[in-house]
Parts: sequence; structure tokens; C-alpha cells
Amino acid sequence: MYRIRIRDVNLKFIGEITDYISLQYTLRMNALGKWVLTLPYSSESTAQFLGLLVNGNKGVGGIYVERNGQYLFSGPLLDHEYNLDQNGETMTFIGGDEMDFVERSLALAHPRVFQSPFMKDAAGNHTDYTPNDRGQQPGEPSRSSSEVFWDIFEKNKAQSAHPTRKIPQLYVRFTTGSANDVGSERYPSGDLTTFPNPNPIVTRGDPMMDILQQIVNYSESTVYNPDGTVWKPPHPIILDAKMVYEPAIGTSYGGWWITYEFRVCPNKTASIVFSRDQGNILRIRRTRTAPTANMIQIAGSGEGPNRVFIHSGDEPSRQIYGDREAFREFSGYKRSSTSDHTQEIEELKPHLYDELRRSTSQTIIEADVISVDGMEYHKDWFLGDRVRVKTPLGNDDVLIREVTGTVDANGESIQIRLGTAPAPLYGLNDKKKVADHRGWIQNMTKKTGGL
Repeated sequence: MYRIRIRDVNLKFIGEITDYISLQYTLRMNALGKWVLTLPYSSESTAQFLGLLVNGNKGVGGIYVERNGQYLFSGPLLDHEYNLDQNGETMTFIGGDEMDFVERSLALAHPRVFQSPFMKDAAGNHTDYTPNDRGQQPGEPSRSSSEVFWDIFEKNKAQSAHPTRKIPQLYVRFTTGSANDVGSERYPSGDLTTFPNPNPIVTRGDPMMDILQQIVNYSESTVYNPDGTVWKPPHPIILDAKMVYEPAIGTSYGGWWITYEFRVCPNKTASIVFSRDQGNILRIRRTRTAPTANMIQIAGSGEGPNRVFIHSGDEPSRQIYGDREAFREFSGYKRSSTSDHTQEIEELKPHLYDELRRSTSQTIIEADVISVDGMEYHKDWFLGDRVRVKTPLGNDDVLIREVTGTVDANGESIQIRLGTAPAPLYGLNDKKKVADHRGWIQNMTKKTGGL
């Protein structure tokens, strides 16, 4: 059922593992996944894994896993552990999926290289803004969420990055108007009076994963008009990060690449239903949480009576739970030159929606599941799919945000997490909560305009 191969820094397969004791993995939607592989210490594969951890590996060597002949996941080796107990000697190897290359990277301002004493190119240019520091002009095309991430990631770490930061095995895909041109528009055209320069992304040494999650959370947010009607419906998207054979991109690594590409989360609620009646759940737990905040005010640039503010609320949860208020600060944007500060207000909106998205009422479902005809794991449903879950409390149409698999002498077991909660809630550990708080501290201390 599972085939596990070892890859080296050149994405070349150097061995196949057949004597493993157990494999555990967790894959997460738009977040870092993890794998844990336990082997006998005497296994030839143990020596091959340890042989990866040498000069020149550059954090690329790792594993490539298939399930029933189809690609499942891949990623670099990170940690290892030796154990001796009554059962003998074992080695445990731990790694991430291909999202580790996002997790380990920073999103720097232009010119996107580490340098001092100034962050500017030879011509003296500097900008924190992506796609660039400019106002949206009439007739210019809109820019989707996926295009913004492509612009940032490819120029920081992938195919268009400076040689000092480039990871040459990485390739991020984007083509205007194609199936990977997805997500909420960052620069919606046709309404330039209201949105003169809306929703840019500012990168000033932020963790790349934080930038990714800001982008996908904005795309997944529902944005309301002042009268409570919906202005922007959610557009959930998922970033597929995987190792693929694509010689058309290039043959530097035998035609193999680590690619990144967005796609729309498919709606499979009509065909994939998890319920007791379907016989595909062994255990289920459904949690509905009250919002920690559903009415938020954000402060921008300025002081005292001249400070810029913006606020919004999550209308459905306000009707149920009442107003639960919160205050945030973000002083990272240039102060508008006009008295109404329209530009800065529009720039603050994605941060406001992102915070509302994280803080409002959530539905979280955990389930141990089994495959049944027509609803088989990895064939009919997978990470990022929108599916239906039926419980006595009703029907929930939710996204599969996490898949955990275990393979050992007892066979295979699969657990999934579904819900409305965004990807950041499913970090590898509780440190993500600290990272979220750190992000707001950074935003409070960053200099306006990068000066």
C-alpha cells in the first residue's frame, strides 16, 4: 500500500525502505506537515538516512511517499533519534513535508537579499509592497491571491530569487487566467473610487508562512458591507507543495522538481458525506466555539486625534453571541496623502478580515474514518476538499484541513480534522499561538514605508 523512497539533495532516489516499523504523518492545509519514520537501527535505510546529513545536503534530502501507486507526500529530513529499550535498537527519523521550504524562509523587502547597511538595489530602489509600490490604475488587471504569493515566493526563494537565497530545486507555478490563478482579488478593478490601492502585502522580513496564511485567510474571509450584506464571499484555496517529475521545467535534477501551485478547494459535499449511516466514521467529535472577538477596531498611522482607524464585525456571530470587542494596531503602511486616508484604510482591511477570521466562532470536527465504496481516502477525497459531515446536530459543509495517517503492524489508520477554523490553528504545536502574537508585535514596531 505504501512505498517509501529516500531522496538526496539532487532529488535522486538512492534507496527504498521496506523494513520500517512504523510511519506516521500529518498533512495540513496551507500549513507545515510532519512525518515520523521508525526503523531498526540495523536497517540499511538507517545508514542511508544518516548519510544525507552531510555538507551539501542543504536541508533537501528526505523521503518520497506513494500510497496505492499515487503520490502522497514528500519532504526533507530534519531530526533523528536513537533508542535502546527491551525491544532492541531503533532509529526514528522526523521531517516536514515540502511546506518546510515555506516555513524556513523569510519574505524580505525588495531587493530581497540580506545586505547592509541599507535594503536597496544598485539604483537605490526599495519597496516593501507586493506586487510593487504603486496605485492601481484604471484598466490594469486584478491580481489574485495566488499571484501575490507567486510574486513573493519566487523572488525570495524559488526560480527568480537571487543566487544567495535561491533554493534551485523549487519552482512555483502561476499563469494568469489559468486554473492556478485563484483566490480573492488583491487589486479588484472596476471600483477604483472605493478601492484606489487596496490590499497589498507588505514584506519586511516576515516569516514566509505568516505571509502565506495572511493571503489564504483573506481569500477565505467573508467581507461585509456596512449594512451587513456580503461584499466578498469566501474563495478557499490550497497550496499544493509536492515533488514531481516535470522535465519541461528543466533537467537540472533529472527532471524532478519541488513545485508549489494553488488551486481552488473542490466542493464535494454532494458526493463525500461522513456520517454514522454511511459507515465511514469510527469516532467523531464536533466542537462549536464562541468567538474570542467578532467586532474589531484596528489603529493605523498617526497620533491622537489624527490617528487612522478602521473597524468591522462578523455579522452572523454578532447576532448569536453579541459583540465581543477587540483592538489591534498596525502601523506598517505609508500614511495617505489625502485627508480621507482612503488608501491606508483599504490597506488595513485584509489585516482586519484576517483577524476576524481567526477570532470568530468556529466549527471544528475530528474523526477517525475508514474508506467505503465511492468515498475512499486519497482517491475520492483528500486534504483541502469541502465535504459534508452529518451528526445529530445537523449538516456541516466543511474543509478537510488536516489528515493524520499511521501505518504499522496493525495496518493503516486515518484521522481527519475538518472545520471553518483557518490553517494557523493547526500548527505543529502551541508555539504557533506565540507566533501569532509575535506577528502583531512586529506590526506595531515596523516602520512606516520601511524607513
